[in-house]
Amino acid sequence: MNNSVQFLGNETSDWLNISASNPIDTLSLTINDNPNKLIEFVKEYDGKFLTGFISYEYGAKQLGAPVHDIKGFPAVYFRAYDSYDEKPIIADKQKNVDWNYFQPHISKEVYDSQFNKIQSHIKSGDFYQINYTHQLTSKTAAAPRELFFKLRENNQVGFSAFMEDSNWAIHSLSPEQFIKIENGLITTKPIKGTYPRGLTNNEDEQNINALINSEKEQAELYMIIDLLRNDLGKICKTGSVNVLESKSVEKLKNVFHTYGVIQGQVKEAIHPVEALLSMSPGGSISGCPKKRACEIIYELETEARGIYTGTIGYILPNGSLHFNIAIRTITQVKTHLTLGVGGGITIGSDLENEYNETLIKATSLQP
Repeated sequence: MNNSVQFLGNETSDWLNISASNPIDTLSLTINDNPNKLIEFVKEYDGKFLTGFISYEYGAKQLGAPVHDIKGFPAVYFRAYDSYDEKPIIADKQKNVDWNYFQPHISKEVYDSQFNKIQSHIKSGDFYQINYTHQLTSKTAAAPRELFFKLRENNQVGFSAFMEDSNWAIHSLSPEQFIKIENGLITTKPIKGTYPRGLTNNEDEQNINALINSEKEQAELYMIIDLLRNDLGKICKTGSVNVLESKSVEKLKNVFHTYGVIQGQVKEAIHPVEALLSMSPGGSISGCPKKRACEIIYELETEARGIYTGTIGYILPNGSLHFNIAIRTITQVKTHLTLGVGGGITIGSDLENEYNETLIKATSLQP
């Protein structure tokens, strides 16, 4: 099914299980296209079911940061559908869906060198934190839809999305909600802070305590909560922005994360998709301060991230908007698979730990 989309949540998320196919219209933007084209498209199809993504680069470009060219993918892509199904066809248990082990694109030496540059930037006062990422690649003979459901078996996360076109597919197994807007109330849930799962319940308990008590991980989370409060402050009514949760723990198959929850009341004049554009790229996957971090990301990372660390989601006919942060996200072009991994680096970061953390994040997506 070309032009099909599938969204799957879990018992702890409010992301709906939705599928749709046969759009009535599509919008595809390049990196240089005006964001008003997206706003007009969404307004034109008000009352329809809309899905789409905004790449990391498109968000960074709106901040005025330099960006790499995205190859083989639109910078922004949206579809309008007349109808959708809230009881999506869940595929049978996937058999014989294989893909090669994901291998890093860059050498460990390159990672080490970039990590040391980041530490120099922090000491010079350029930024407090940056999200440095790199890419892993693999190959598969599997059909995109079958591959997505196979990946989903090991990743029962709250904000997963599958989007297929004739030339490409996106498999987003994301545990992170970026933005929800309902009845003018905007909520964002940044994830910052990662520890591996233990092999036993006892080890799990030790690792959760280590994560909760880590000053480095807490500083990372609080910095991003602060950044997102500022981001929300630009689009929300004065005095309406509140931190609902400052440090909660989420358990995933291979890692623990800490996250926060921030909420505000969007100004009446601002359309939900304008709020989404204004917040992009997400604070948790760029850095603090955001624009400077994006400028340095451009210098450190030699390839475009594309949809990875961008945002993908849906807008319901009633106007409520739900978008994730596209982490744990694989893009597929024919047989070629690309997976981005990364993490937040601060002055307190340890090189070996940071590098290993990026690879741990890929484990649930390995064959």
